[in-house]
Amino acid sequence: MTARELPEWTGKTPETAIPPRVKARIVLSQDSICGCGCGVKLGMAAEPVEFDHTLALVNHGENREGNLRALRKRCHRVKTRKDVAQKAVEARKRNKRYGFDKPSKTPMLGSRKSKWKKKLNGEVVRREA
Repeated sequence: MTARELPEWTGKTPETAIPPRVKARIVLSQDSICGCGCGVKLGMAAEPVEFDHTLALVNHGENREGNLRALRKRCHRVKTRKDVAQKAVEARKRNKRYGFDKPSKTPMLGSRKSKWKKKLNGEVVRREA
């Protein structure tokens, strides 16, 4: 007798909680080993099992079974830090590309946007227009 194919679970919203039956399927599909690649067995040393989106929701991932994996709490913390850092880099690049980042009101003294420049001998002179 072959196993019955179950439809992939998909959350209605990004905040939809993962049902226990789906959590069990994810852990069993990973052979009870942490999904980060560290090779540690899940549930050992009373460490809680947490579920993580492979492609994070903040980085346009989907809340579905195929995008979930079981991780140890320590591994999940590391993965979340990386996801947040990646989101910040993307936001910075996007803001720069579209001109959303506001230029500083007062340029740094001696920079090219400043009215003043410092010569090699240390003398400060007004920049010519």
